Amino acid sequence: MAVATYGTTNIAFSSFDTWANNISSDSNVTMNDALADAAPANSNPTSASEIYNTSWFYGSVQVSTGGFVDISGAYTVADVNTTTTLKNVDLGLSNLVLTADETAAYPRTFVRWRAGGSGGTQIQTGVTLTLTSANQTSTTVFYAEFT
Repeated sequence: MAVATYGTTNIAFSSFDTWANNISSDSNVTMNDALADAAPANSNPTSASEIYNTSWFYGSVQVSTGGFVDISGAYTVADVNTTTTLKNVDLGLSNLVLTADETAAYPRTFVRWRAGGSGGTQIQTGVTLTLTSANQTSTTVFYAEFT
């Protein structure tokens, strides 16, 4: 997963477009916009203390034909079967867990997790992929391969 990590000083609002789902450019950037798709959810008004000294997840999950993935941790979504942008997760508060459904549409079965899409590097063959601030820090696309 891609992780944006901030220290306790010098938070650049211009870096928010790297990880925040709701920010696409460096113009008119606000804390409220940056944290609007965060999990756990933040309430307004927001402050810099919610950003600094944290690691923020950003990325998406792709699922091959016939498969399903459940998302849990800071938030929960069941039976994802398409490309889905994952919420921005404060990894200091919660890990993000992606679980491939072993009961995919017959005759499909789960094979592996890949980084970057269908032709990407294998991450693991286990169905549960737990994302923390210390693993898969440069992967932005998690591909669940079913055959």
